[in-house]
Amino acid sequence: LEATRADLEQKIADIGNAATALEEAKTQLAKERASADAQIAAATAQLEAAKTSVEEGKKQLEEGKAEYEQAKADLEAGRAEYEQGVADYDAAAAEANEELDKAEQELADAQKEIDDIEPPDWLVMDRTKNFGVVSFASDADRIDAIASFFPFIFFLVAALVALTTMTRMVEEERMLIGAFKALGYSRARITSKYLIYAALAAGLGSVIGIAVLSQVLPWVIMEAYSIVYYVPRAAMPIDWPIALAAAGLGIGITLLATWAAAAATLRETPAALMQPPAPKAGKRILLERVGPLWRRLSFSWKVTFRNIFRYKRRLVMTCVGIAGCTALLLTGLGLQNSINDIIDVQYGELVDYNVVISEKDDAADDEREAAAALLGDAEKLPVAVRATEASMIAQGADGTEAMTTIVAPSDPEAFKELWHFRTREGHDEVGLTDAGAIVTEKLATKLGLSVGDAIVFAEQDDLGNATATTYSVPVTGIIENYIGDFAFMTPETYARTFGEEPDNLTVYARATTDEGERSALSEALRATGAVDTVALNDEVIDSYKQMLRSVNMVVVVLVVAAAALAFIVLYNLTNINITERAREIATLKVLGFTPREVNAYIFREIVLLAMLGALVGLGLGVVLEGFVVVTAEVDQVMFGRTIHWDSFVIAFVLTMVFTAVVMLVMRPKLARIDMVESLKSNE
Repeated sequence: LEATRADLEQKIADIGNAATALEEAKTQLAKERASADAQIAAATAQLEAAKTSVEEGKKQLEEGKAEYEQAKADLEAGRAEYEQGVADYDAAAAEANEELDKAEQELADAQKEIDDIEPPDWLVMDRTKNFGVVSFASDADRIDAIASFFPFIFFLVAALVALTTMTRMVEEERMLIGAFKALGYSRARITSKYLIYAALAAGLGSVIGIAVLSQVLPWVIMEAYSIVYYVPRAAMPIDWPIALAAAGLGIGITLLATWAAAAATLRETPAALMQPPAPKAGKRILLERVGPLWRRLSFSWKVTFRNIFRYKRRLVMTCVGIAGCTALLLTGLGLQNSINDIIDVQYGELVDYNVVISEKDDAADDEREAAAALLGDAEKLPVAVRATEASMIAQGADGTEAMTTIVAPSDPEAFKELWHFRTREGHDEVGLTDAGAIVTEKLATKLGLSVGDAIVFAEQDDLGNATATTYSVPVTGIIENYIGDFAFMTPETYARTFGEEPDNLTVYARATTDEGERSALSEALRATGAVDTVALNDEVIDSYKQMLRSVNMVVVVLVVAAAALAFIVLYNLTNINITERAREIATLKVLGFTPREVNAYIFREIVLLAMLGALVGLGLGVVLEGFVVVTAEVDQVMFGRTIHWDSFVIAFVLTMVFTAVVMLVMRPKLARIDMVESLKSNE
């Protein structure tokens, strides 16, 4: 029982505990029910929200389905477009790959060509290698050479003029100089009067000469050289060192001549100076020993010859002055002959073609056929010879270079009808053979070549300068030519020398003489498209004649200078002659000589001296003209070497005309001499 009671109590306790637990569970259940209710309410709310969301989702799903269907349709269209693009890409890629492979092959070939190129030879050239600069510099040096020679003639004449002028001035003031010496003036003081006068006159002349001629003469020279060069027309600056040197030399010569004249007079005593000078004593001359000739001369001619050799200083001075005058005249006229011969001989005797036609090397066959049809017209082109032209630089043994045109006619025999190969001296014919080349005289002179020597040709670069590639050929002849430097070869010689066959793209032809037909032919040839240039000789001749007119200005300058030279020399010498021989002339008048006889007595001497000086001047002029012509030549042009006979006549006649003008000017002075002069006593 106790055990049962204990079990029962235990069970009661357990039931109490269970009741307590039940209450707690109820409490917990209530809490959980409340929580569950809250959760149910929240879940219900969430459910409602989910229902709403589901409705919206359904709606969005429907819209998404619609978008999906649209996207699916777009996808199908894009897939079709993509597949077309892939097909196009594959086709383009295949074509591009083919072109790329081809381009890569071309690049590889080009690179191989570049790799195969040999290392180039570098030529570093300054402006001294430029032919234009070198030619202009060499021509300037030629003018400089002429300028270093001509002033000596004019300074010599200036010395003669100054000496004669100051001698006349001093002689006219002999009595005044004697009075000064008698009054105690020193020689230096008396001489200073004339030196100051001479210095002022020479100084004024130098200023005028520098101011005027430093502008005129350079302009004339520049105009003459415009034949070859385009020279800007600008102000001519005065080179003061040269101007001052010229002025100093001119004044110095005048002062020296003045001092010599004054010193010669001052050596006499005052008493002698206050008297008129005694006439020079006469002497027997060599001509008197030629009896048969001397006996046949009249009295007037005998006196004339005696007086000529009696006044030796006047003889020398007149001959020198007139010789200089005539030499300048002949130089000017000879220079004109030499330059005019360029046209007259080149296009009148040497060259018998009047048109040069150059064809294009890249012309089409139909264009060449059209040009050949026109070139084969025998009525318009009676003679036509094809030739190969090449521009190269010829080199001499001393390193001299010259731009040269090589001409290789396809038919050398037919070419003789168009270009006559002859020597300048003797006009001997020169044949064109396979043994070598024929060169023009100017080219041979510049390079120092003669027959048998080898001429070297160098190719030109883009700047026109010589390259290292050279060719050599023997010189078999030197011919006369005045315009251009040429070397002529046969086609065989050309091929052997340069290693290539002639292209024969140049045609030398003698066209019809009708100017209109030539112009029409020129236009027709150009219209074919195969012809590059058509050069008519008429245009070249007119161009040269137009440019060579400037040479006439040089001739005018020389003639004016010669006229002034002759007038001044003759005037001064004649004036001194009359002044010194005033008593002699007055005595002749008293003795009954008519004015005509008196004029002949004095002027006959002047004429003979002028003729003698003119003859000497013609010889001097030949030398001077030869120097000027050779020195003044420009590149690519050779002046003529012949002075025409009419130039000798004109130079001599002009000298005598200047002499006649001086005599006319001096006749009144001769007529004014009073006969009473001869009756005056020297004391």
